[in-house]
Amino acid sequence: MSAEKECKPGPSCPNGVYVYDFEKKTWRLEEKLPFKENGYYVIYFDNSSCPACRKFDQEWFGFVDSLDPPRPTLIVVLCDWFAKLCTSEYAKKLFEVFDVHISPTVFFMIRENGKITRMFKHEGLLDKEKLVFLHGAFKEFAKEDAPQQPSR
Repeated sequence: MSAEKECKPGPSCPNGVYVYDFEKKTWRLEEKLPFKENGYYVIYFDNSSCPACRKFDQEWFGFVDSLDPPRPTLIVVLCDWFAKLCTSEYAKKLFEVFDVHISPTVFFMIRENGKITRMFKHEGLLDKEKLVFLHGAFKEFAKEDAPQQPSR
């Protein structure tokens, strides 16, 4: 992967959609929407011009480093200022589709059979401990709320 496609999301990176690679410990700028696969996603909507996002970055990246397998797909959607000032069509579209108007915003999301089946949205600052708590609580909720297989 070329160096220009890897950047730890923040004000010095191009607008876009970044996906974390746990094996390489790098953030990769995607050139397509990253929701093709079923699974568990945690998505951080970040604005380059947002002072609260700069505070949240330390908590977010600490959370990322603390995750043990099985891990969710981690995504950062980065624009300069929401969909209004965004040079990435993919990032702009996600800000619109997910109706993000406060930053930072974090979504915990399950995708099954090509559809979002469960989702939780948190708007505003969180510390790492609260992120870890929400991650664990959402995983438990998603497991309990999952469609049950008929018993035989």
